[in-house]
This record gives sequence, structure tokens and C-alpha cells, in this order.
Amino acid sequence: MQGKKNRREKRFSLGDAAIVGIILIAIIWGAYTFGVPHPTVITTTSQGNEAPDFTLPVVNENGLSGQNVSLSSFRGRVVLLEFMEPWCPHCQKMTSVLDQLYQHFSSQNVVILSVAGPWNGASASDAAQFIIVYHSTWTYVYDGSNSAVSTYGVSSTPTFFLIAKNGEISGTYQGEVAYATLASDITRLNT
Repeated sequence: MQGKKNRREKRFSLGDAAIVGIILIAIIWGAYTFGVPHPTVITTTSQGNEAPDFTLPVVNENGLSGQNVSLSSFRGRVVLLEFMEPWCPHCQKMTSVLDQLYQHFSSQNVVILSVAGPWNGASASDAAQFIIVYHSTWTYVYDGSNSAVSTYGVSSTPTFFLIAKNGEISGTYQGEVAYATLASDITRLNT
């Protein structure tokens, strides 16, 4: 038996398959994370700094309305600025909170402004459909070039900026935020 080599049959065990699966998931996650362009974080959107101005087209339930809105046109009013995506489940959940805030504060010189962006192929038509489905009554604009998203350094949705009457950023929130938190902060700024 000197000429014969001792061979062992190799088979994938369940543990080996799990390891291969984890490695594949890590590779796919890494390719997505590093392959998808993410906005650059701009430090000028920190609390206490003036909110960068932008002008974007208004979206309503029919799509692009042909009108534009500038953030600076709301100077003298408290603004809750939301960056959202129509496909985002957290943005969808926040519509009831934003609706409550709008119902409570819209007559008190407070503005809610939602900026929809094109991440994952979202279009102005998708934003219009979102407005219909969620019965949104506040103002939406569409940032087709991601210019405002980049300027504000938004990396996830929803992201909110609370802007004081003087145009300074008073607070930043990411993800789902409780009504009580936003209402309290808006009330503080609106007195």
C-alpha cells in the first residue's frame, strides 16, 4: 500500500454551509455599503448653525406642481424639515405623527416640509403616490439631484431638522420620533 495515498472524502457539513452563507452575506453587504454612493456629511447642519437654504419643486398628489419652494421663504416661522423616501417603512410610520403635528401646529405659524429624494429609484410620482396613500396635507418637495440631501448630510430616512424662527437649526432627529418629543421641542421654539 505504499503507492496509494490515503484519501478522505470531503463533504460540506451543515456548519460549513452556514459559514459559506455568512461569508456571502458579508461580501454582498460590503459591496452594497461601499458601492452605493452615500451623501457627504456636512458639519454646517449642526445645532446652532443656520439651516442651509434650498429651492426645490413642490410635489402634490398629482406629481410635480410646477411651483418651487425655498426653505428661506419660511424665515420667521418654526420649520420641521423632514428628509424621507416613499418606500421607507419608518417614513411611512411617521406620517401619523406628522399629521398630528400638522393638525396641532399649522395654525400656530409652524411649517412641516418634507423633502423626498430619489434613493433606490424613487421618483416625484412615487412621492405623489405616498401623499395619496397616507393622506398627507403638508408641503412636499422633490430633491431629484440629492442636492439638499447632500448639503444636510442625510444618510438615513427619516431624518428631521427642527429650525427656529431665526433660521438656526435647533435639533436633529433620525428615525422614528415620538409625537411628544417633537411637539415639546416645537412648542419651546414657537413661544
